[in-house]
Amino acid sequence: MQTRIRFFRKQRGWTLQQLAETIGTTAQTVQRLETANMTVSMDWLQRFADAFEIHPADLLETPAARNVPMLGRLGRDGALRGTAGPAAAPQSLSLDIPADDPIAVQLEERINDYGPGTILIANRLTGADMTNAVGRNALLGLSTGAILLGRVIRGKGDTYTLVPLRPQGDVRYDLTPDWIARIVMTVGYV
Repeated sequence: MQTRIRFFRKQRGWTLQQLAETIGTTAQTVQRLETANMTVSMDWLQRFADAFEIHPADLLETPAARNVPMLGRLGRDGALRGTAGPAAAPQSLSLDIPADDPIAVQLEERINDYGPGTILIANRLTGADMTNAVGRNALLGLSTGAILLGRVIRGKGDTYTLVPLRPQGDVRYDLTPDWIARIVMTVGYV
């Protein structure tokens, strides 16, 4: 059963170890319960609910749609252009998607396998979780405000390399993003 344990842990800024100590178990057990690799009993739900000071039912995933903010439109070079008036992409989408922190962009032109008008929905990751996007197509948010699309590769130290999705693009080395959002869903033309 999918739960929102990870959501509430991240919301509070707790590590796996901190939550484990709070509920009297190991970090490995918390991780297994977060990822549904272990059955979550009512006893576990109550222990987590007590730690988060919420009702146990708040920990259960619901099939309700999520509001996904639309960041804007991506050009052929894979860089965000922003929205261009009311005829542009919608300001948000309402979808049921597999993401804790969803965001979306719409493509202006074809980029590799993604056709023009395609909406890319991504799960925004920060901190150590950004490594979960390595080897995947993702959006990178830089401190300058720039948002770029490409294939993420681990760089030197805490940096990342972004490989363009089109053959003529420039590889960007030694990027230190504020966040990386792994593509989890596409809507439209592929």
